Amino acid sequence: MRKHVRWESVLDVSDYQEIVNIVYVGLLGIEKNISEDCNEQFYQEYKKSLLLYESYEKVEEVIKWQLERYNIEALFLLDSSGSEMYPKPEMAQIRQIEILVNKKDLPWINRIMLDMDYEHREDSACGGILYMRVPGIRIVFYDTIPIENRIIQRYFAGPLRRFRCMEPYKFIHMLSNEEEYLYRVARLVELYITGKLKIRDILDLWQYRKLLGDQFRWKTVKELLDKADWEEFVNQVDILGTLWFGEDAEQQYGLALELEEYIISHGRENKHLDETLLPCEKIRLDFYWRNRDKEWALRKQAWMFPSREYMIQFFPVLERYPILLGFCWMIRNWRFFRRICGNKCKKASFRLRVRLLDIQEKMKGMIRRRKDEVAEAPEDASGDVISQAEEGGSPELSAEENTKSQSNGARDISEALGRDTEEDSDFQDEEEEKGDSRNEDAEEETANIEQTEGDRNV
Repeated sequence: MRKHVRWESVLDVSDYQEIVNIVYVGLLGIEKNISEDCNEQFYQEYKKSLLLYESYEKVEEVIKWQLERYNIEALFLLDSSGSEMYPKPEMAQIRQIEILVNKKDLPWINRIMLDMDYEHREDSACGGILYMRVPGIRIVFYDTIPIENRIIQRYFAGPLRRFRCMEPYKFIHMLSNEEEYLYRVARLVELYITGKLKIRDILDLWQYRKLLGDQFRWKTVKELLDKADWEEFVNQVDILGTLWFGEDAEQQYGLALELEEYIISHGRENKHLDETLLPCEKIRLDFYWRNRDKEWALRKQAWMFPSREYMIQFFPVLERYPILLGFCWMIRNWRFFRRICGNKCKKASFRLRVRLLDIQEKMKGMIRRRKDEVAEAPEDASGDVISQAEEGGSPELSAEENTKSQSNGARDISEALGRDTEEDSDFQDEEEEKGDSRNEDAEEETANIEQTEGDRNV
């Protein structure tokens, strides 16, 4: 580049367009005039996307295991598999995991997610039930397909069991290649209408089509796009993707360049582009671009206090007595107030059911533990009694017998000692008598010897 690049501006734009990690990968090994602070910010964003990718992979496996464990039918609309489209997994940007479930399973899912330390967040732009956890993991559950187009809605309608199962699970389902492509296009349409379409969205769709486009059944896909009147939108998105990321693009760029300006300008209004790309979504686009604050204020006033001609349909008495219009407004608003309270009560009952379900599970666990303790106690007592009986009767009898045996043993020892002392005394007497007899014999022999010697001398 000949001109000096303001890398701070590149970082800001890349951060908004969610392509910081790709820009950082492109800058590696290239000599550039970039400050250390800016380079560190690029690296931290790249590191964050890398850690999020690894966290999403682990979280996805745990959620699948939990849903399978509780036999909850679930269809994964968007998951961490999008990273497989890129040369390096850290180049992908996983915004959130989107799962379609049955409405009746939402209380169970709420309990499961709270047990896994997820936090329930309110997000009006999300359209589903959002759960978040550090370091920024977003899991969204839908009970209906988050697409406004009726034709696409009917295509995805039906029980979740009709979608193919994800191996080796029985209750976890996944979209086919064609279904996922249609869903990604539908999400792009929703982002375009709300002014949130970004470079990352174009890149993801372009990469998906480049990787799996040869495996599509294009006849079915084009028929649905034609019925939904989205063919021109998809065509211009493909042209823009080829212009940005492809090679040898030879299409007309006029409308694609307007789409490029729309994305880079953060969704600035362009009625010509809206009417050309999405003519069937004119009502929704007009609603989005109008001054909705002022319009909602006027609508609210007209809704709270409608005209007398409108009120006559519900209160015919106003034809004769128009002075009662204020009283009829009060009655009508009171009816709506009751309905609003009824809806809030339904939401409160839903939360109460979730709470009661938790209490019920805890009570079952306590009862189960008590039963196990009661079952173990009699077994231990019976085992002690049997062992004592095998050794020799009851504990009281055994104690008495032990004392008796101890006394008898002492007696036997004393008697044995007595016998030994008596035998020793008798032995000593016999030895003394033998010693005396020996002394007498010795004296007689000496006397005889002296006498013989005296005779010899004589």
